[in-house]
Amino acid sequence: MDWDAKKYNTTHDFIFKYGAGLLELLPKEPKRVIDIGSGTGELTKQIAALGHSVTGIERSEAMITQATNKFPELSFIKGDILDPVTGFDSYDIAFSNAVFHWIPDQDRLLQNIHQLLVDGGELICEFGAVGNVQAIRDAFREELAAYEISLEEPFCFTSSEDYQKLLEKNHFDRIEILEYERPTPLKEGAFGLRQWMEQFYPNELAELTLEQKEIVLENMDQKLKPVLWKEDHWEADYRRLRIHAVKRAEKRSK
Repeated sequence: MDWDAKKYNTTHDFIFKYGAGLLELLPKEPKRVIDIGSGTGELTKQIAALGHSVTGIERSEAMITQATNKFPELSFIKGDILDPVTGFDSYDIAFSNAVFHWIPDQDRLLQNIHQLLVDGGELICEFGAVGNVQAIRDAFREELAAYEISLEEPFCFTSSEDYQKLLEKNHFDRIEILEYERPTPLKEGAFGLRQWMEQFYPNELAELTLEQKEIVLENMDQKLKPVLWKEDHWEADYRRLRIHAVKRAEKRSK
């Protein structure tokens, strides 16, 4: 999906603002940190301000451009965390906010992070949990079905139990796994839900004619208003998974 970097920093700035809570899990002493899916660099900057040596990795050209223009003093790499990790430094901390649910191959993701971390290095991340924005997704799926369009979602939402198994499989020990509800206010008042849909489902909406798109979005407004409309704004039904884990030290033969 192509991100609109400007909207990310305005209409959808809740993404990195909520992620600021993750910063509290970072150690107090300076560490080498890789910020996975660093976006426009807002959290990368905050990590650096805490005294850490941080490198952001981001696959979106638009995001990287905005990040490097705004924070030229920081280090950003344009790349995919699923690619081979040869040539990278070793890091004490792998940090990520609102990214992992976009990555279908969680095994490969954790394998690569494992390679990037020193023994005892920490994984600190938060992303969508099972049931994330379920009401919105169900309503959209129903609307698309009326036009014989299937909703092929890119998301990988999982439970704390399933992710703990993945961590163990990939040689991480759990420190904390928290699965929780996080209702999220959307900006732009009555247009907030439409703005959110246009950011996160642009390809599916593009399959509709302009008339069909208007009908779908209007129907979604009506269906979801009793559940997600809060006086003067929409409140998306977010659920999150917060992970704090440590790379298990490798046993070396004598």
